[in-house]
Amino acid sequence: MEIQKDALWYQYLDECQKGLVDVSLGLINKQEQLSDLQDFSFIVFSMAKTYEGFLKKVFFDLELISKQTYEGRRFRIGRALNPDIRNHQRDEDWLFDDVARRFGEPLARQLWDTWLICRNHVFHYFNDCKQALSFAEAVKRIEMMIDSMQSVAEEISSKNY
Repeated sequence: MEIQKDALWYQYLDECQKGLVDVSLGLINKQEQLSDLQDFSFIVFSMAKTYEGFLKKVFFDLELISKQTYEGRRFRIGRALNPDIRNHQRDEDWLFDDVARRFGEPLARQLWDTWLICRNHVFHYFNDCKQALSFAEAVKRIEMMIDSMQSVAEEISSKNY
């Protein structure tokens, strides 16, 4: 798998995030050496960190979060983007409505679904052990994150935020 380094989403990343992308893509390109493994979730981890950093940067650049929040360790994307947070639990860090106003409900939902499928379902352990990913599923999740980042980058570029 190769990416276009001139893609809008890739250009939006900082150097650390680009390095994380290189880790995931490098692992994908070593498929033959890894073929006997049962779970390829580890291939997704670096890209999921990139996705988290990308979203935090977007939220900061759009002034949805402060510099203190952006640089802090308390802010959680999973809580900020979760459209199902109950009204009484919504606080200044809950951003789903703000993101939907900026990008539209479908893209806000896409960002959440990508987070849920590509980060939460990959990182967390569930007793049914069904979260192990085949190589193809790992690649599909990386592509899903790339698609979501590209959609946001195109939206930002078209509206000159």
